[in-house]
Amino acid sequence: MILKRTLQSICILTLNPNTTTSIIVQFVNDDGALLVCAINAACAALVDARIPMKHLAVAICCCLADVGYVILDPTKLEEQKMKGFAYLVFPNSVLSVILEGSSLVEGESTEHGIITSVTHGVMPVEEYLKCVERGRAASAKLSDFLRKSLQSQLSSDSSKAA
Repeated sequence: MILKRTLQSICILTLNPNTTTSIIVQFVNDDGALLVCAINAACAALVDARIPMKHLAVAICCCLADVGYVILDPTKLEEQKMKGFAYLVFPNSVLSVILEGSSLVEGESTEHGIITSVTHGVMPVEEYLKCVERGRAASAKLSDFLRKSLQSQLSSDSSKAA
């Protein structure tokens, strides 16, 4: 349900009314941050399928250790040993994925907030805010990487079609 709601919030659903898009996610192995992997993979699949989106979603997992330090992208074993962790999904720039010729939906926000936040375990507010800060910094780097990768893939696909 978290995956579904996250993806629904980034897709522009009004452009093609009366249509359905199905995304099937199959897991071969779970080495930690499973929801994060599913969100990032599904977002890349939506771009590949040319589904119109408001922005890319970049998911990050932040774990909080007993001594107060934050681990990004933990393994399954690290997740189990931490006192708490958060799955955070941040938007990428709206302008990076708007299709040519389309316009922003009126009133559509372009600010960089949080799309989805799921926490497990014990996490005081100050520690959660530390996770959000570290997650936002990591998501900015991941956003740049995804944007470059997806743009090169899309441009090579369109050159093959021509």
